[in-house]
Amino acid sequence: MDLLELYDKLELTEDKGCLIRMSDNDWEKKVNFPSRISRLLKKNELLKTLDAFFCFDNKPLILFFDNPTNEKALHQAIWNFNESPIVFIVKNNEIEIYNGFAIDENKERLKRLGDDKLLTDFSYFELVTGKTWEKYKKEIDHKNRVDYRLLENIETAQKLLKEQGITQTTANALLGKIIFLRYLIDRNVKLSNGKKYICSNEDLCDCLKNVDEFKAFIQYIEDRETGFNGDMFRIDKSEFESITQDSLDILIRLLHSENIKTGQLSLFNMYDFSILPIEFISNVYEKFIGIEKQDQESAYYTPIFLVDYIVQETIGKKLNSSDDVYSCKVLDPACGSGIFLVETLRRIIEKYIKVKHIENSNDNELIDALNELVKENIFGIDKDFNAIQVAIFSVYLTLLDYQTPTNIENFKFPKLLGTNFIVADFFDLENDDLKKIRGTINFDCIIGNPPWMRGRVEYDLNGDRVKFHYEKYLSKTKQTNIVGNKELAQAFILRSLDFSNSNTKFSFVLTSKILYNLQSKKFRQFILNEMCIEQVFELASVRRDVFQSQKATTPACVLIYTKANDQNTDEHNVLHISLKPSKFFKLFKVFSLSRNDIQTISQKMLKENDWLWKTLVYGSYLDFNFIKRLKSMKSISSVLKDEKALVKQGLKRKDGNKIIDVNTLCGWDFLDLTKDIKQFFITRTHEKWNSPYVGYIYRCKDNKEIETSIYTAPMLLVKECVNTRLESVSAVSEQNLLFTDKVTSIKLSDDTNKDLYYAICGSINSSLFAYYVMQSSSTAGIMIEQQINDEERFGFPFLFSETLVDDVKKIECQNGIIYSSCLIQNNDISKLKENIDLHICKLLKMSSVEVDLWNYTKDVIIPLVMERSTNMQEAIAIKDKENILRDYASVYLNRFANSFNRNGKRFIVEILHSNQIIGMFFKIVDECDFKEEIVFSPSNDVLLSAMARLSSERITDNLFVQKDIRGFESDCFYIFKPNEKRLWHKAIAHLDVNEFAEAMLRVGGADNE
Repeated sequence: MDLLELYDKLELTEDKGCLIRMSDNDWEKKVNFPSRISRLLKKNELLKTLDAFFCFDNKPLILFFDNPTNEKALHQAIWNFNESPIVFIVKNNEIEIYNGFAIDENKERLKRLGDDKLLTDFSYFELVTGKTWEKYKKEIDHKNRVDYRLLENIETAQKLLKEQGITQTTANALLGKIIFLRYLIDRNVKLSNGKKYICSNEDLCDCLKNVDEFKAFIQYIEDRETGFNGDMFRIDKSEFESITQDSLDILIRLLHSENIKTGQLSLFNMYDFSILPIEFISNVYEKFIGIEKQDQESAYYTPIFLVDYIVQETIGKKLNSSDDVYSCKVLDPACGSGIFLVETLRRIIEKYIKVKHIENSNDNELIDALNELVKENIFGIDKDFNAIQVAIFSVYLTLLDYQTPTNIENFKFPKLLGTNFIVADFFDLENDDLKKIRGTINFDCIIGNPPWMRGRVEYDLNGDRVKFHYEKYLSKTKQTNIVGNKELAQAFILRSLDFSNSNTKFSFVLTSKILYNLQSKKFRQFILNEMCIEQVFELASVRRDVFQSQKATTPACVLIYTKANDQNTDEHNVLHISLKPSKFFKLFKVFSLSRNDIQTISQKMLKENDWLWKTLVYGSYLDFNFIKRLKSMKSISSVLKDEKALVKQGLKRKDGNKIIDVNTLCGWDFLDLTKDIKQFFITRTHEKWNSPYVGYIYRCKDNKEIETSIYTAPMLLVKECVNTRLESVSAVSEQNLLFTDKVTSIKLSDDTNKDLYYAICGSINSSLFAYYVMQSSSTAGIMIEQQINDEERFGFPFLFSETLVDDVKKIECQNGIIYSSCLIQNNDISKLKENIDLHICKLLKMSSVEVDLWNYTKDVIIPLVMERSTNMQEAIAIKDKENILRDYASVYLNRFANSFNRNGKRFIVEILHSNQIIGMFFKIVDECDFKEEIVFSPSNDVLLSAMARLSSERITDNLFVQKDIRGFESDCFYIFKPNEKRLWHKAIAHLDVNEFAEAMLRVGGADNE
């Protein structure tokens, strides 16, 4: 089978837009790759032998090669390319399928997946629906990638060097130099030490065998006259003395691919450093700064997909604003490894090449311009010297990437340390280097990923509290009260304004908490009043999949904005994008968005409704209306205030060095959170409290006696954390109990009004409460830990009826029977909980739309985001003629049938169903031809032929990335979506039908005109 037959067999065709042939001179115009990817595919001698690639949302997921001549070198280039998980190689009409990320160490080839027997796994629909990637997800996991394992080798070498007494900075410098030298060797650059050339890995190892020779070589190539000049991984003369032959032997073992440590084979010599992905360098930076400092400073590298997104939305738009613009002055105030600045520099160089019509890498104009492009445009600040070293290294490699080996031998790096890259605390108002760039450079863009940590507390040797630069800055500029919770990222945003002008565009990766937590309201108001927010890109629902590090699970968002420059921001519109979980994002960081994930909102609405930030993440304007109605009702908090109730958290075992005597409470029953409290029920047997001291306990107003009433029955006890369904876990206690601050007690002033406890318990344990917190609370669906603030919890409407109270008491009774007899919970409790929901629905007089919104959040969104069920996350496919499709279609019938059912005509919905795609056509037909309003098509062929006639665009790719295709024909309108239940829920139908109705009105208005 040759390649053309293979493409046909896999149903990959150029007209679908998914197969990009390299023989097509316009192939670059059909994709929107970052320049680093396009450049490799065009310039690398091995990769440019590619015949074609399968492209999905601008990701080259499958590479196809035909009869390669140097297969070993090709395999090496592919795993270095590190962009394509699957590789097809056709050799003498035989098909071999490889894992594009993983290496077979024994053969020094890519790991083989199979042959033509696996072709059905890689057919078009298997690929675009994600089934292929689900099947092979273990094989293509990042931990199997060559660069991931190489990073482990580098980390081990760093550790061994430090064990020999070498400082971390010097160890990093040595490893950085080795990577740089291997890059030059793999680029075929002739390196001289003044006496002989070093042209191979073996030559480098020979040089390392003599410590004096190696030191002389390093000094020679770093010399201003004989070498590259520059500021990269410089080693102080005093530190040079600490480098011994034993240290260099570790580097030799690393380069020779020997065991660096027992059981760990180095992959160094199997890696082609001439293809050095920027993401690899960012990962090296993480290894260089060390785990301890990484955790302390929250210095996790920024994923490349976010870098590409921000650079495109800021620098990309600036450079595209005019055909002859190639300058863009950019500052990253917490640059780390320099990943933002490197991708910016690539954009600038590529635009310069285009503007100047440069065809050849030997062009003297380009070589002369490279250093100036850096010095004029790229600026980074970081207080970590190691970070600045890696950032300068990254920039230097980028400059070399645009030159031939001959040019490189004579190239002099620009001096960047202290001018373009500054080692300083960004908040140091006395730093001369910071003052200089602030006063002389008009930045077009300020971008980056500032640290997310809260301001920590430290003490000096005298026991006095250390005041950090950011605290001094906020104090001096009188902005301390703007920053919430001492969040350092907020301070970075404020400080960045000092370096801007009226036209500067800002874009930062921030923790999503900034947009929701109660302590940051003033900061949000500041942003809304002083900035024009262009875009919020929210990644909270995919928080576990954004960063490679398992420790970095804090939710992230991207904020893009400009200064308001004294303009009223009320009418400024914000584009809000909320990414949802999908297998494509988890594996490849492909954005899978539905129309409802993209919303536009005015800043005035956000100013007036602070909770709306959250509703935009998981809801729509329909949810906004519903939540606003709920918030307008009398809340539980107001009722408790009227009742003069105590609402207090329990005791803290520790609170700093405080010690409070609670000896009088010893012997009280003590509530165990894990086993003693359930929804609607508290067990009868408990452990005894036996500690005479605590760190904190609520006292009476005189601040002397312990307030024991909150521990005295009857009372309503509420756990701080909600359950996985986001319902509260609360129950009425009929016994005296001690508990920790992870529980809140509600104690009424009048115990005769005990039914209030039961009413509140039923309300906050309900699924409507789960809907409420998912749509409006600061933590639900945002943080991993689902701790609900009491202020938000008791902002829920107060609902009371005797029926509601009775059902709560019945559940309490049933639970008592179950737990006392060790029975399994029966269906009676589930039915009673359903009754509570029904009563709440009646009490609130909910509309059918509100009920649908409630059910959608309860049955789809919460399981999708909270439970991470594979079935829910990947959205279970809908079976043919399932009721969910009828429910969806019924919304259209209810909206349009009365208007169109007249004069012998009838409005019907024709449903076309397949395992991958569902389509609906909404038609006006002759009444006599159709007896039913909803008609199911009998064949998948009808669906596919219908899709084929609709459009010549890449409909299927668009469908699975953008989640729907919709439009009008002369006799009908239609909608197509992937076969996922979450896309065909009745709640979504209300949004879709409104969009169609508005489109019809616009068309009708145009026709009338």
